[in-house]
Amino acid sequence: MERQQQSVLHVGPNSDALDALLTQRNYQLEVTDNLRACKKLIRKKKPGLIIFNVEDKDSEALTEQVLEYVRIGCQDKDLIFIVAHPPARMPDALSWIENYDISSFISLSPDKTEFNLSVIERNLKAWQRLVQINAQHKAESDLLMSVAHLHRNNNDINEVMLTFMRSLANIACATTHCRIKINNQNEGALSHVWPEQPTLEQGLSGVFALPALPAYLARSLTEKKPQIDLLPNDDAFQPLNQLLGTKLSSYLIFPIVVYDKVLEMMIFFIDEQAMESVSMRQIDVVSKAAEQLTILLERKESERRLKKQCTRLKEALLELKETQNQLAHSEKMATVGQFAAGIAHEINNPLSSVLSNFGSMDNYLDSILNLQNLHDQFLNAVEGGNQHTGAKIKSQITNYRGQSDIDFIYDDIREIVAQSQMGLSRVSDIIKDLQSFTVVQNQHHCQLDIPAILTQSLSLLEGHNKHDIVVETHLAHTCQPVSNSGFVQQILTNLLKNAFQAVEQSQPESPYVAVCTKDADNRLVITVKDNGPGIPLDIQDKVFDPFFTTKAVGQGSGLGLSVSYNLSKRLGGELSLVSTPNAHTEFTLSLPIN
Repeated sequence: MERQQQSVLHVGPNSDALDALLTQRNYQLEVTDNLRACKKLIRKKKPGLIIFNVEDKDSEALTEQVLEYVRIGCQDKDLIFIVAHPPARMPDALSWIENYDISSFISLSPDKTEFNLSVIERNLKAWQRLVQINAQHKAESDLLMSVAHLHRNNNDINEVMLTFMRSLANIACATTHCRIKINNQNEGALSHVWPEQPTLEQGLSGVFALPALPAYLARSLTEKKPQIDLLPNDDAFQPLNQLLGTKLSSYLIFPIVVYDKVLEMMIFFIDEQAMESVSMRQIDVVSKAAEQLTILLERKESERRLKKQCTRLKEALLELKETQNQLAHSEKMATVGQFAAGIAHEINNPLSSVLSNFGSMDNYLDSILNLQNLHDQFLNAVEGGNQHTGAKIKSQITNYRGQSDIDFIYDDIREIVAQSQMGLSRVSDIIKDLQSFTVVQNQHHCQLDIPAILTQSLSLLEGHNKHDIVVETHLAHTCQPVSNSGFVQQILTNLLKNAFQAVEQSQPESPYVAVCTKDADNRLVITVKDNGPGIPLDIQDKVFDPFFTTKAVGQGSGLGLSVSYNLSKRLGGELSLVSTPNAHTEFTLSLPIN
């Protein structure tokens, strides 16, 4: 129980001698001769000292009832009892001391007044010392609990540090305390001054002369451990002493150290009388608390850094996935760019033919219009009855038809139109094939038409097959797999393009590229094989790595096979390689049927 300072309870009948004794000091005195009222005062006032006046049987019985209530009923072992009695009546002292732990017995004799006062004062000081010890023990528990809370819970660190500082102030019996935050230049900033008084904060600012740290504080930056010492004999502390109404004699510095760096200091100032209460036991508790707090703060800092790093990794992973998608699309566009020369050639041939035909058609149209004009003149002459002019124009028509070879023009126009239709149809087919490859594919799955996909891929690669390499096809599969046709076409196109380039590089006597399909273990297996130079054994495990290429700088991005490998994984399949140097290379795409 918390005790009221200088609180004394007088239990029993009034006594002039006892009243005269108690009124000589400034005690908070409560008087009662009733058991019920006594219990109420004990619960409410929580006195530290009870003086019983035992002068008859009734007062003796009341005393025993109160003693039993406190010691047995309340289980209070700290409350101090003094029994006062007239010189003529001495209670059973030995029994009461044994049963109720009575501290002192005083005789209310006039000649023992000074002695009795000294006994009362001695017991009050003992009680105050007991209260102080209990407060220190409680502060030690609070100190350790605040560290435990920091260890077990995700409490706000600043709140935990304030609780820690209040507990430490109670242990050190500090008159005033504060915190000083330390920056990277080892300069300090004052905060959390207690008691919260503007004048006190100004007084401490004058004592410390911040931001530069005085020597006795700067020492903690290097020692990095709690230190308790006498204050320097400095006149700077005189205004602070006057403000607090005490004489400060010592200080306790508690540095907050994280990863061997002092982040802040807790400063506690202790007056002369309170220093007697600070023992080696408290100093050991403070030192151990410092070690535990440092460990826990470093752990918290590690957790904070780890969470920050985890957040950065998550963001980096999202960026990496986005970059991967962009690279896949960029590779597709780069592949289309490489197709551009061949496709432009394929489109240029029919377009050149159509444009040339339009030049001929323009000349033919002039001849037909001229002949039509002569026919109109002939009809006008016939209708006007001008036989001479009509015969003349008819002769001109006959001559013009022979000169312009109009019959050939009519036949050639039909052939020109047919050729132009064929050329434009070819351009249309190329554009459709190109659109099927360049449009960003969605995740729609359908039954794969492998022959159609192969035809489209070969059509796109006509510009890359410069030596008219024969592509052998052996489509032996019977299943109807369901997958993303755009992804499959992109994979097949990349494999065929690499095969054409490999064969053209080595120029074998009988160049070939073979595409085969079959069913195996409920999967569709597609192989693309060529008799190019093969792939060296030491780099076969790198061909699917992003940006890895054996081509000269500027001739390959190194993403084609990597993108194809990733697309095969997205389809639930697998892309593998078997190659014999100077013989052949075979890529195998295995896809689940569903």
